[in-house]
Amino acid sequence: GVINPTDFLNFKKMKYLQIKFFLVILVLVSCSKDSDEDYSQTTSQSNIQSSTNTNTQTSTGTSTGTSTGTSTGTSTGTSTGTSTGSSSQADTFDRGSILANYSENIIIPRYNTFKLSMDILKNSIEAFANSPNSDNYDALQTNWIDSYKKWQYVEAFNISKAEEIMYGLKMNTYPVSVERTNNNIDEGKTDLSNPNDWSAQGFPGLDYMLHGIAETKDAIIELYNSDSKYSNYLITLGSVMNENTIQVVDDWITYKAEFDSSFDNTATSAFNMMVNDFVYYFEKGLRTNKIGIPAGRFSSTPLPDKIEAYYYSKNSFGNLSKTLALEARKGAEDLFLGLSSDGVEGPSYKSYLDYLETDIGSSVKTKLEEASLRIDELQDNFLTQISENNTLMLVAFDALQTIVVNLKTDMLSNFNVAVDYTDADGD
Repeated sequence: GVINPTDFLNFKKMKYLQIKFFLVILVLVSCSKDSDEDYSQTTSQSNIQSSTNTNTQTSTGTSTGTSTGTSTGTSTGTSTGTSTGSSSQADTFDRGSILANYSENIIIPRYNTFKLSMDILKNSIEAFANSPNSDNYDALQTNWIDSYKKWQYVEAFNISKAEEIMYGLKMNTYPVSVERTNNNIDEGKTDLSNPNDWSAQGFPGLDYMLHGIAETKDAIIELYNSDSKYSNYLITLGSVMNENTIQVVDDWITYKAEFDSSFDNTATSAFNMMVNDFVYYFEKGLRTNKIGIPAGRFSSTPLPDKIEAYYYSKNSFGNLSKTLALEARKGAEDLFLGLSSDGVEGPSYKSYLDYLETDIGSSVKTKLEEASLRIDELQDNFLTQISENNTLMLVAFDALQTIVVNLKTDMLSNFNVAVDYTDADGD
């Protein structure tokens, strides 16, 4: 029963070595686990946004200012730690050059052009309201068409002041609410800031006031001459549209510098918000609103009363819906290609895709041209087109839809930018 001292010492040494070996194994396992977690964090997509047109960041492992997923504001637009498996070239492209070209040569010039047309439209509204006659009516109608066409080139820019004041919704929510508009006319309403009034103002509101309150030009002019409430509301619409436009145009004077320098890969950077706004507009503003909804793509039957400039066509004053769709497509194409109004090409989403050595940019360019052909094949009167051969409307929708997939899935993935809006139509 007596333990040999030498055996006891040997036993203790063996136990010590076993414990030490066990500790080493634990450390190795722990380090491996930490390494896996770090890798998981740096490769996860960090800037996911779940609500439509909001910029609330729901980070999945990173946020601005942390060691994983932060963006560096260098002069070359390099972002670090934000790769989600796409080419590292996405992090070395000068994203700021796109913003500078867009603001300097596309966004601000387009806004200035639209603002000029808005000034002319407002003046013609006041001229007709003060003296409702055939000549003033014709001038007003011409200026409404011209300004509405120019609007198609700025509607996609839902950023900064435009987003803050809901500019796009106030300028072009359609179909117009006839009941709301008539109530506003009767009440002499001048404050149209309530969201319920978005569908009783803007270009659709003017369409109703010029082409919908009666069925003929003479009958409409007679209403303006017989009751000042129509002129009063018409003036209100022109004033509100002009005031909102001034706010947005003036904002770009100071916002441009911030916009140009905000190229980091974060949910709230101007680059990420701008590219999302572009994709959102192409999908919803162009594909869905101008073609898909009227053609019944999202309903059991077509909904022709939901076309843009509905009353202009309904009461046979003319046809504008197709023209507006073509203008919107052209505006989107020029933005994608980085083309100024003078046709000068600069850094763009396409040049970024080309830099990444993908064929997505070329594919989108080809498909944009194809979509133009499909829209141009439609009758000038969308109401007649939907009634006589709605299949061609759906063909035009499909031509735009193939582009949506390239932009929303392929382009954003290559740019390493998360989609910041949700939708329910499965695209």
